[in-house]
Amino acid sequence: MALSNKLQEIIDDIASMSREEKLETLIAYAESFPDLPERFKAEKEKMEPVPECMTPVFLIAEKDSDNGIHFYFDIPKQSPTVRGLASILLNGLDGCTLEEIISVPVDFYLPMNLQEAISQQRINGFVGVLAHMKQAAVNAR
Repeated sequence: MALSNKLQEIIDDIASMSREEKLETLIAYAESFPDLPERFKAEKEKMEPVPECMTPVFLIAEKDSDNGIHFYFDIPKQSPTVRGLASILLNGLDGCTLEEIISVPVDFYLPMNLQEAISQQRINGFVGVLAHMKQAAVNAR
């Protein structure tokens, strides 16, 4: 199955960027990253942790009436790279169906050449966020 149009567009855009542009784009994604809605702040224990990230990352998913999956994250503002990477996934997958989300290949990010701009440890965390998004999507109600 192909990637969602939104995610494919993000990948294509980032793939054509220089190292500096990739860093600037990650910062821009981080700055646009939404805060965790109030209704989840009191229920953090229901959120899925992402231990692959050095930064504390938590997420939860909800299914809407059209079976679209929506994601909500708790990531500290002091971690712009992590917030930027999570924002790429959020922008690319939020509202997609379960089938679209779980069909994203683990190596989908390779064409973006992120290793030009960030460490392998950050990339591993990025892949971990995707894996936990898939799990949260399966469990979404």
